[in-house]
Amino acid sequence: MRIRSFSLFRDAVRAKEIVAILFKYRFDEILEKVDTPASWLTKLAPAIKGNYTLWQRIRLAIEELGPTFVKMGQILSTRPDVLPRELIVELEKLRSRVKPVPFAEIKPVLEGELANPIDEVFAEFEEEPVAAASIAQIYRARLGDTGQVVAVKVQRPGIQKQVQTDLEILAWFADELHEKFSALRPFDLPSVVEELKKGINNELNFRIEARNAALFNSLNQHPERVFAPAVVERFRSSRILVTEWIDGKPPEASEFPPEEAAELARTGGDSFFSQIVVTGFFHGDPHPGNIFITPDNRICFIDWGLAGQLTRQMRYNLIDLFAACNERDAAKVAQIAMRMGRTNRRIDRLTLEKAVTTVLFKYDEDLKNMDNLGHVIFELIFVFGSNGVHVTRDYTLLAKAIISIENTSTRLDPHFNLATVGKPYIRKLNWERWNPTNVVRSGLSGLRERIETFSELPGDLQRVLHRLEDEEIGILLEHRGFGQVGETIHSAFSRLALSVIIAALIIGSSIVITTGIGPNLWGFPAIGVVGYLLSAVFGVYVAFDILRSHKVKERPRKKRPNS
Repeated sequence: MRIRSFSLFRDAVRAKEIVAILFKYRFDEILEKVDTPASWLTKLAPAIKGNYTLWQRIRLAIEELGPTFVKMGQILSTRPDVLPRELIVELEKLRSRVKPVPFAEIKPVLEGELANPIDEVFAEFEEEPVAAASIAQIYRARLGDTGQVVAVKVQRPGIQKQVQTDLEILAWFADELHEKFSALRPFDLPSVVEELKKGINNELNFRIEARNAALFNSLNQHPERVFAPAVVERFRSSRILVTEWIDGKPPEASEFPPEEAAELARTGGDSFFSQIVVTGFFHGDPHPGNIFITPDNRICFIDWGLAGQLTRQMRYNLIDLFAACNERDAAKVAQIAMRMGRTNRRIDRLTLEKAVTTVLFKYDEDLKNMDNLGHVIFELIFVFGSNGVHVTRDYTLLAKAIISIENTSTRLDPHFNLATVGKPYIRKLNWERWNPTNVVRSGLSGLRERIETFSELPGDLQRVLHRLEDEEIGILLEHRGFGQVGETIHSAFSRLALSVIIAALIIGSSIVITTGIGPNLWGFPAIGVVGYLLSAVFGVYVAFDILRSHKVKERPRKKRPNS
């Protein structure tokens, strides 16, 4: 549930931290406009000095806001269709800089999920984590019953509550910005935050990561060369994940002869195209830190918290997009964009085609050699979103994954070309799509669906008429632009409720004072004195709130210099 205003008590400490950091990075005009306590701002933190751009200040603020916001920023960096390109570039620079939580704090979480003491489950458990991230820490251990060496991923204590608090405050900010900054409305920030909440909550549920790893292994076309760590199912829960231990090194930390390095790069490319073209299920974040190369030269993809999935039609749209880009056909690219995405407004096709033409011209040399496919797709997705066509997040995950795979593979083999590896897979998918048998089958299936839909039409129409006859159909009226009125009513009722509480405290305290019942404080009954003090604090707060709201409405806006 979203907060409608900054509560004095609920989330107050965290809200104050966030406001102070935003003020520090010179977002005070925004803070005043969204009705935060602007008169406190100068006391919270000094403004940062330096000639930073708006997007750099956003990134620096996110880094200072802590691990939860860093994770949010990393997820938002996969949404070029709804965020400005310059901001995406800065968000891609975000890295989690997290100090490990002491094992004494991790231990209760681990034992609570295991439902047993650690020494009853593990013969050995190394208390120093091998990795620490914003959400979890990873430890090396050995199972007591089988002797298997495993990796134990444990969620950081209190992270769920922290994330939910931050998400609640972020949702409030998104609502306020959407309501009061008309320039930001096309980006629909409340919807972006809602999708962000789903993504980060999925990453907080380790059962999803376990399911993704198991699904990849079941669909994997090259198990002898590529794999994901096997999950120890009996210890799987939402807060811990136990998998086989992988002895391996990241690609940049490994040294191979040129022939072996080239073969490994090709293996990674083969696996990736198999994932996106054959199965449609792929690793959403295959950067070098999530790839291990084992001593027997196998590739292991770890950390399956983020995965993408492409339906058969989405894969067809993708190869159509590749073909249209290769032909430099901006009109066809725009047409495919309409199939790939969704829109809630009329699209200016001419403007969209002009923007697509600019991208195709920019990457002309790359398109000739089919290089930098990920960057081309990423920029096209931004163009689509800027023109009102919002594609599903799986396409943006795919673009980032292509960029990561290209970067990792070229580190192993400077002559690696992902498009060369992918051509046989694309030809196979095209044949699957257009071979006569499948064309006929698809045509018959589409015809059958249309006949079934047509045959259901009389029944659907009859049900609508019956509901009209029974007066069960109503009209939903949505009032737009009344957000400020709602906030005013909410504020008025809050003050009224607090005033009633103050009056009750004064009356109750007065009654208690006259009774003389102990214990005493300063010669008077303590309960009565405390009641008077609380009513005084609440009264001062109400008066301050009223004066502050009038002051914010009446005073002219002041611009802060950029220095």
